[in-house]
Amino acid sequence: VARHGAALVMGVILAGGKRSRFGSDKASAMLAGPPLLQWVIDAVQQVCVEVLIIAARGQSLPAVSCDVPLRVVRDRYLESGPLAGMVTAFEAAPEALCLVVSCDAPLIEPRLLRYLGEVAEGAMAVCPEAGGRAQPLVAVYRAADCLPAFREAVEGGERRVLRGMSSLGTVKLLPEDEVRRFDPGLRSFSGVNTPEELARAASLLEERAQG
Repeated sequence: VARHGAALVMGVILAGGKRSRFGSDKASAMLAGPPLLQWVIDAVQQVCVEVLIIAARGQSLPAVSCDVPLRVVRDRYLESGPLAGMVTAFEAAPEALCLVVSCDAPLIEPRLLRYLGEVAEGAMAVCPEAGGRAQPLVAVYRAADCLPAFREAVEGGERRVLRGMSSLGTVKLLPEDEVRRFDPGLRSFSGVNTPEELARAASLLEERAQG
């Protein structure tokens, strides 16, 4: 499951984002029992050989469990956004095919994550589309191919992942109808940015549990 071609799929969870709208650390926010971060780990570990958590300097992470090796890597950039966190991850796993997700997507669908890795051959990145836009924080990247361009972008002051991707040679975009084959409700892209969205995620998880 976790090996595609010569590449190992490395799970990268970005946990160090700013929390201005949420009001507290999102990774530690409790959702139906476990913290948000645990829900994401549960999905990612199903399709990856190892999980990297990219945390901000000084950030306290909640206690979590993982069935595959887990490492915490501190972001070497200070409050520079997800693109910088990805540079830190790619430097830590330069030979990997990296599945990158945010820590605030508790409804992420493992079937979609697996498919992203399966169709990555020949591309520097595979990025799904949902809601009329590319979704770069539920996507797969070849670290060796993406690191130079992403590092240059970050060191030039860029924070947006899509802008960093613009200089990559081959990016495979998955149209929304293809994404819906694996995630019909597009819930993988339902980020939790406010306490209200946390409550909404709890309701959706309860619906899912009830079948």
